Amino acid sequence: MDGLVSRESVSGFTCSKTKAEVDVVRHLTLEELPPVLILHLKFFVYDKDGGSQKLLKNFEYGIDLEITKDLLSPNVRSKYQLHQRSYKLFAVVYHHGKKATGGHYTTAVFHPAINNWIIIDDSLVKHVSVGTVLKNIPGRVPYLLYYRRIDMH
Repeated sequence: MDGLVSRESVSGFTCSKTKAEVDVVRHLTLEELPPVLILHLKFFVYDKDGGSQKLLKNFEYGIDLEITKDLLSPNVRSKYQLHQRSYKLFAVVYHHGKKATGGHYTTAVFHPAINNWIIIDDSLVKHVSVGTVLKNIPGRVPYLLYYRRIDMH
């Protein structure tokens, strides 16, 4: 999450009042924390010719996610207590394959009735361990991560 909201220098910015070029830092923050947080991970890059390529790199994520106060805008930092900034993973959509233009999707979902994870691969549904859900597997990358705020039911 820190990479999504880190400070970034912007060059070539002209002040509308003085018409002079000034140094600017862009900093994204969160204004609200939704009941369900969906993180769309971009493992694809596009070239100038309109083609795309899949980035095959390891990405680590956990079952628990805490949104720290520094990720929140100054206007709302005092609004959210720790339990309101804490999330738990409940689903992952994976992309399988080496190319961005094709492949296969599977989904891992936490099933509360059986208190366990299942993986759905077309018509195949089976139990999997949490370790399998989080494990980096060659050719498989997490595409969507679904987190639910722990104070919401």
